[in-house]
Amino acid sequence: MAELSLASFNIHYGVRPGPEPHTGFDVTAALATLDADVLVIQEVWRPDGGPSAVDDAARELGFAIHHLELGRATVRGRWPHATTGSDSDGTIGVAIVTNLPTRIVERIVVGPTVGDPIRDRAVVRAALDVEGVTVQLVGVHLSSRLPHAPPIQLRRLARVVPPPGVPTIVAGDCNFWGPGVRTFFRGWRRAVRGRTWPAAHPHSQIDHVLVRAVDVEVLEGRVLPDLGSDHRPVRVRLRIPPGAGGATA
Repeated sequence: MAELSLASFNIHYGVRPGPEPHTGFDVTAALATLDADVLVIQEVWRPDGGPSAVDDAARELGFAIHHLELGRATVRGRWPHATTGSDSDGTIGVAIVTNLPTRIVERIVVGPTVGDPIRDRAVVRAALDVEGVTVQLVGVHLSSRLPHAPPIQLRRLARVVPPPGVPTIVAGDCNFWGPGVRTFFRGWRRAVRGRTWPAAHPHSQIDHVLVRAVDVEVLEGRVLPDLGSDHRPVRVRLRIPPGAGGATA
């Protein structure tokens, strides 16, 4: 049976949480610690004219990187953030970093929503070749603008993910609690449960990996320790049961 390990991690632009001046952490060491075949990384900061820390980490680890740019952003000010103003000095995005054969299938727009500085917020869908079985992966970073943006974007996303019978994984920072996420993703299960935010003293889980039990079996799921970001990463081991679809949509 085809198996894979997957981790999701919001790296907070590669800097530690807290007031200015921002202090970076070792992104390469953090991603190596995740020890997974596939990494879904959120808040990937690419400064104008240079690579991101995730680009550097992927190269050093020997992984391929597939990057979805979400919008303009800045690391100046009290905290790194997306911005539509002239103060931007780079971009923010979502990356799939993997050692598996992978192709990007589509960019799925889940915006706009009121208050979200990224008007055309999108998620990325990729097709992974897992021991000859095609698995669909949807990498997400939804808006944090409560109360409306995460539910609206989850509802939009749930309507367009691949149908039952196609092994599919939805992973990333949903900026919404587990029971609320399940409200929109009926028939799905949470592959990992545990508090992920804020990293130092977490009280909520907003980082999720979702699967359909009939198409993807969960072998293990856990929250990992604080690695320097304001989120804790999550890691899962998954198996594709014999006879699961595996077709690309």
